[in-house]
Amino acid sequence: MEIFLAAVGEYLGRVGAETTIDLYADFEITDPEPQRLFDEMRQDASVQAKSANAGRRRGDPYMGVPLDLTSDKGITYFSRLAHRTIGCESVLKNRVIFSTVENERIVLMGIPDQEVEALESKAREAGATTLSRVA
Repeated sequence: MEIFLAAVGEYLGRVGAETTIDLYADFEITDPEPQRLFDEMRQDASVQAKSANAGRRRGDPYMGVPLDLTSDKGITYFSRLAHRTIGCESVLKNRVIFSTVENERIVLMGIPDQEVEALESKAREAGATTLSRVA
């Protein structure tokens, strides 16, 4: 999944989609690197919320955290965490074009079929072996 999501993240960054991630997980993240990245993102979100809202109360700092998919760091967070959290979505022109919802194996994509095929091909070339589509 991470290989495929890296290709998807690059695409989403290239088309200018706004991407957010919810930094909660229903299941323990057992892989050390994704767990480290998850903890790092939560720490950053907490610090940003405190500095942006000094003295004011705001919503949950771990929900709807923006991801910059024009950077390698943002793509790394996306590829390692999007499928491990309770939700991650990308919006382009007020339309959701990517979403994961509490599922480590399924992503929803609202992009043209030829783009999906190109992303699948890129992921397979990078080593992905278990990709499949659900109609």
